[in-house]
Amino acid sequence: MDIISIFENSYLFFAVLGSTIFAIQFLLTIIGIGGGEDSADGFDISDSLEGLEAANASDILAVNFFSLKSIVAFFTFYGWGGVCFSHLGWGGFAIAIFCGLIMMAIVSFLIALMLRLQQSGNINPNDLVGKSAKVYLTIPAGREPGGKVTIKLSGCTREVSAISDAEIKTGAIVVIEQALTNGTCIVKPMN
Repeated sequence: MDIISIFENSYLFFAVLGSTIFAIQFLLTIIGIGGGEDSADGFDISDSLEGLEAANASDILAVNFFSLKSIVAFFTFYGWGGVCFSHLGWGGFAIAIFCGLIMMAIVSFLIALMLRLQQSGNINPNDLVGKSAKVYLTIPAGREPGGKVTIKLSGCTREVSAISDAEIKTGAIVVIEQALTNGTCIVKPMN
């Protein structure tokens, strides 16, 4: 058995193995098992930028080229590239490696871009202080619970429990004076 036939057999082995693992990953992702990449896979979610800004050099440094999905992509395209170009000998081997590396880089960048879309949705109650809000449910007098206000933050609207010294009717505009630890805010009418 010569070296060319060994390469041809290994190309086919990697192509079939990589395609099988890819198909399993794809099916598991569709049914909701193991579809996410997280910080254990090399990209630290806490380092992602707030909002959806254009990629910059620091984002490129955070890309992990050696995640499970990118390695599977490498072997799949290495194998199929080798199957297609094995008749070229060493040139076919170089093309197979190139195909695998290109796909590995593409998958890594796609995973990094998808991870940047994640947002926690949490708000810091102290960020609300001083902001204006609209009364959603009438706020009873005497700092009794039951009132709610809506406030716009970062392009979205949040509903927050509110209390006040005086009764404030629905639709009134208020200013948030203080954020309490239980997620309730103390508000006053806007003058």
